[in-house]
Amino acid sequence: MGGMRFFSASLLSVLVAGTVSAAPAVWTEGPLLKVGPSTPAQNLAPARLLAARNEFESFQIVIRGEAPVSGVRAKVGELTGPHGAKIPQSNVRLYREALINVTTPSGAIGAKGRFPDGLIPDVDEVDGQMRSAFPFDIPAGEAHALWVDVLVPLDAPAGLYTGTLQVSADGLDTQVPVELEVLGFTLPSTPTLSTAFRAWPAFVCLAHTGTADCGSPETAIELLSKYARLALDHRISLSNLFVLRRDPQDTGVVLGKNGEDWSGFDTAFSPLLNGTAATQLTGAKLTAVEYGWELSPEALASYGQHARDKGFLDRVFDYTADEPPYGSKWEDIAPRSAIVHAAVPDMRTLVTTNVNAATDNKLADSLDILVPVVNHMDAPFAPFAGNQRPRYEDFTRRGGELWLYQSCMSHGCSFGGAEEGASWPSYMVDVSAPRNRAMQWVDFAYGATGELYYETVLAYDRDPWADQFTFSGNGDGTLLYPGKPSKIGGSSEVPVPSLRLKHIRDGIEDYEYLTLLAKLGDRALAEKLAREVVPTAHRISENPNVILEARRTAGRRIAELSAQAAPG
Repeated sequence: MGGMRFFSASLLSVLVAGTVSAAPAVWTEGPLLKVGPSTPAQNLAPARLLAARNEFESFQIVIRGEAPVSGVRAKVGELTGPHGAKIPQSNVRLYREALINVTTPSGAIGAKGRFPDGLIPDVDEVDGQMRSAFPFDIPAGEAHALWVDVLVPLDAPAGLYTGTLQVSADGLDTQVPVELEVLGFTLPSTPTLSTAFRAWPAFVCLAHTGTADCGSPETAIELLSKYARLALDHRISLSNLFVLRRDPQDTGVVLGKNGEDWSGFDTAFSPLLNGTAATQLTGAKLTAVEYGWELSPEALASYGQHARDKGFLDRVFDYTADEPPYGSKWEDIAPRSAIVHAAVPDMRTLVTTNVNAATDNKLADSLDILVPVVNHMDAPFAPFAGNQRPRYEDFTRRGGELWLYQSCMSHGCSFGGAEEGASWPSYMVDVSAPRNRAMQWVDFAYGATGELYYETVLAYDRDPWADQFTFSGNGDGTLLYPGKPSKIGGSSEVPVPSLRLKHIRDGIEDYEYLTLLAKLGDRALAEKLAREVVPTAHRISENPNVILEARRTAGRRIAELSAQAAPG
């Protein structure tokens, strides 16, 4: 046949098309990059992690194809370490990162576009049901990410653990190497940093059941307990879930005691208070509990006595006033504080204000917890220019507690307020992951022992999977998603974490590193590392490597000091 060549039908079709379609790219990313659809492809490298015992550490798997990618799945096995030690498959959780379309940026600091935030689980964290993370499809020319959480067991020996994660799709089968170095110390299940993150029960009930009270106390307790457990596994306390409504005109869940019968309260609350709830973090307890009964000497005394008997009075606070003079009147604070302290001397009173205002209104001596907005701790404007922490010394010296909170001032509220060029910590969807994680570094750097956040389910009055724009910010007041079976698969209603909640959890674990490092005798290094990440409260580093390297340095130093302190 002379020079004639023969080709298979499949090869001929490729020649006719003119190109060979490249296989999808698969690569790993650290936890501090928000992977959007336009993220460029990278080469595959092992996921390299470092963590203490009883710590979560995370990474991302990203898939991108120039052609559509169909049927994406992921599967992970156990990790094998020193002397055959194992981190079981059940300690590794997979999620598909859902995208939310931001059409209006968060103040002056956000951006338009599709951002990853909601985490659809493969197996959910609360009920352990298979959900609809996989399989999924990726449009042509887009990058989509998986989030991977690894919880290091309490008894894991220090050393290197290795394993693989399999990513498959039509025409794709990739093994991703995973390397985890376990350090020789353990993080506590109940964090050192007190947290009072609020979740309005009526919004939770409405999103999941269509009624403001969940239909029954039993349904409300079951659902709200799931939210509280998920929060504890992200090292935060939902402080106001099981309370009576203060205003009889409010709609919402009414739980608690019946006369002097505390059985309803104890059924709902005790496992979360005493560390027996079914959490991944063994023994995790609430660090803050908001008093929510009527403000009468009798009700206060009854609650205080029960809290004392059950051993959690030291975690109770009365939210005495919010952002006076806007949310509360200055003149109402002293009388309310006096009623609380007269009925229960050990119950703490909390006001979201700064020490200057508290002092000017002659309240500093009658309050137990001052919670200034982070913008008032160190700002590029008067009267809060420079480090304000020394102003709180008299207050903390007499036993007062300094907590911090962030608000829409970090991005610019609907009335303005964000300073040009400032980079405050922010829990918004459309800002960098380091800004989501930086708040707890600020807490440590400025000597705060607690953190308050006003709401975590605010956008439940609509579909938070599609829209969370509130107070000129995307995600302001919303850190959780309603995991309805229609959205995530399975058969039961559960809460679903946001990517931002994972960053907050990691920030609290960073706080534990810094606190432990200081307790072990190297406070100078802890403070130096904190200031590398947050030189000031309004000039935080947005470089992911700065946070990760500071954490790595702290972890290795803690392991060294722990080994030196070990018996023998």
